[in-house]
Order: sequence, then C-alpha cells, then structure tokens
Amino acid sequence: MPKFWDDFSRWLDDASKVLSKEAGDLTMKGKLKLEIFELKRQLQELFKELGQTFYDFFPLKGNEDFKGDQKIKHIVQKIKRIKNEIKNKETEYKKIGQKNKSTKGG
Repeated sequence: MPKFWDDFSRWLDDASKVLSKEAGDLTMKGKLKLEIFELKRQLQELFKELGQTFYDFFPLKGNEDFKGDQKIKHIVQKIKRIKNEIKNKETEYKKIGQKNKSTKGG
C-alpha cells in the first residue's frame, strides 16, 4: 500500500507541474494576444492619420512628390515598425506550448 501512495504522490506532482506549465502558457498567450490587439489598433490609427495627411497634402500641393514630406515619412516608419512588432509577437504566440507538445509525443 505505501508504494501506491508513493506512486500516487509522484503522479500528483507530475500532473501539477504540467498544469502549472500549461496555465503559464495560456497566460503568456493571453498577454501576447492583448499586445497584438493593441499594436493593430495603433496601426489602424496610423493608417487613419496617414490617410488624413495625404488628403490634406494633395488639395494644397497638387500632384507634387510627397516622398519628401517628413510627416508622411515618419508615419510610414511607425507603420513599418508596428507591423514588424506584430509579426514578431504572432511568431512568439505560435511558439508558446509547441515545445511541450513535441516532447510529449516522444
């Protein structure tokens, strides 16, 4: 009977470690999802600002080259940076928990 309790105790320890790890993974995934959502919201705001800037630019200046406009350059740089952040966070999100799944099967 003592062997049963030892085995049961070890099983409980292992199960609690697995559950703790999976809960941690879910927490990290939730945090990343929230960060991705916030970055996408910022991106929408930048696109809105960029559209407004283009709209304001063309009626006043005609069809001149807008590539030299610093405000437009600045907004485009922000958009590129945020898109890159979103891509990195989505990659990180996909990796969470995959290490555990690959080791469980083996």
